[in-house]
Amino acid sequence: MKRFIVATALVLCLTGRMATCTEAAPKPSITQKHTDFYDAFLMLLNPYAEKAIRTKYPDRSYSLWNANILSLKRVSGGFSNYDFVVKVKYHTFTGPHNPPEGPLVITFSVSNEVKILKVEDNG
Repeated sequence: MKRFIVATALVLCLTGRMATCTEAAPKPSITQKHTDFYDAFLMLLNPYAEKAIRTKYPDRSYSLWNANILSLKRVSGGFSNYDFVVKVKYHTFTGPHNPPEGPLVITFSVSNEVKILKVEDNG
């Protein structure tokens, strides 16, 4: 009787582990990879955007969840092929219960350092 219980437990343990090991992990879609890339880029540009917005409009705030990368262009020539010009639209607001102030479009130059090229108020 003990052998039967031990054998049954052993079979259940082995087949249970095999089922979990053979399951394929879901692969992220192209859209998910694209979204993750843009979110990471927005996070890396965030300190420069915050400084530019606070300098020009000290009372305004913004959130990254509704920021949009409008364009990303590789700049050819120069020392590196890793130079980019990035245009990002930030939707700004003053206070949590007030209507939006309007979008700001910030143009960044990204090379071995990040520079703000232009801050446009499109509101």
